[in-house]
Amino acid sequence: MEIFKLKLDKLAITVTSSPAPYSSMHDNLWFVSSSTNSGTTNFKFVYDVYVNGTQIVRSKVFPSPSAEGSYGVFNASPMVRSFVTNYFEPSGTLLVTSNNDIKVDYQVRIGEEVSGVVTTNLASGAYSSYNYVPPLFADIFLTKNNTPLVLSDYYNNLLLENFTDDFITERDLNVTLEYGDEFFISFLRIATSGYSAWVEVLNGDNSILQTASGSITLGGEFNMFNLQAAHINAFFGTTIGENTYGYNFYLKRGGATTRVIKLVQKCYPKYQQFNLNFLNRLGGYDTMKFALVNRRSSEYQRASYRRADWQLSGGTMTNIDAYNRYNETTFNYAIQHKDKYHLISDWVSGQDYEWLSQLVSSPIVYMEVLGAYFPVTISTTNYEFKLESADNLFNFEIEIEVGKYLTSQFR
Repeated sequence: MEIFKLKLDKLAITVTSSPAPYSSMHDNLWFVSSSTNSGTTNFKFVYDVYVNGTQIVRSKVFPSPSAEGSYGVFNASPMVRSFVTNYFEPSGTLLVTSNNDIKVDYQVRIGEEVSGVVTTNLASGAYSSYNYVPPLFADIFLTKNNTPLVLSDYYNNLLLENFTDDFITERDLNVTLEYGDEFFISFLRIATSGYSAWVEVLNGDNSILQTASGSITLGGEFNMFNLQAAHINAFFGTTIGENTYGYNFYLKRGGATTRVIKLVQKCYPKYQQFNLNFLNRLGGYDTMKFALVNRRSSEYQRASYRRADWQLSGGTMTNIDAYNRYNETTFNYAIQHKDKYHLISDWVSGQDYEWLSQLVSSPIVYMEVLGAYFPVTISTTNYEFKLESADNLFNFEIEIEVGKYLTSQFR
């Protein structure tokens, strides 16, 4: 909630509206304020924005007249979102990372300027803005309790609040992976303590063979887990092996339980497989496996110049050297390699096909290759949504370009 601190000796500024809790930094962050001095000649509102205790901007705003009066209107979004970082930090543990990097904490201090005299910090508020994108039609999305969201949730930017103390993803939580696969998923924490992690080892008939749990410390609001079988075993002491059918994973706090992630292990054909790890719409990181025939192609860009085929050598014009090599008329001095992949997934559900539009639109995507994470750019520019009722089973296909370029020998 907003925290306003009014100086009692100067009650000129009133904040009439400010961003709601869990606002998106990629939407407008409007601050509207009024002043008893707004009718004064040469009057301006003064908005100071602070991040990490440091002032990053001062904006002077003339009053914007309306039917109700004159207001100072200020949008903090461009300044705030410039402080968001890349918080994909994979590691070989169950709890990969726990931090507050999904949001930017900032403070807005509002003052006024009258005839060149500036008085600052007549009212102030502390806020947090999150790295997520509101959907196009919020009223057709469901909360974690399968309750339809009303349109007002969208206008108030409260959608992320429906995923607090839960996994911040809209994927189908019935996941298929191969033994040894890395699998990342994110969790948005609101309390400070009292969390425990749980795993249920499953038999082929989905009966539970073993249940294990352990207390887990979540130091930040954003928490990323790696649910690879080896990390589950290391944390819980379980014995999930290559022949284990699958396992469930979830978190508890008191009597509240998150959604359950069911991971079923499958032996895929021995094609070269790739995982793409990407920033989803909600600000979490998801993993998508592409296990079928993935084809690689390369594109080459040549830098060259032309020269005459006849050259002066030893007082003689010649187009051939002593080794019977003809002179180069096109001299290639730099050749850059770009690698591209056409990736194909296994069969996906309708829910996952809709969720995978977030992969196509994601600004941060990594391809995992032998334990390393290579940045990639999605080359696919169009996306057609499909329905299970109309299109039956379907694969997901995508074109990517690896963001690491090679260069042949320079000349």
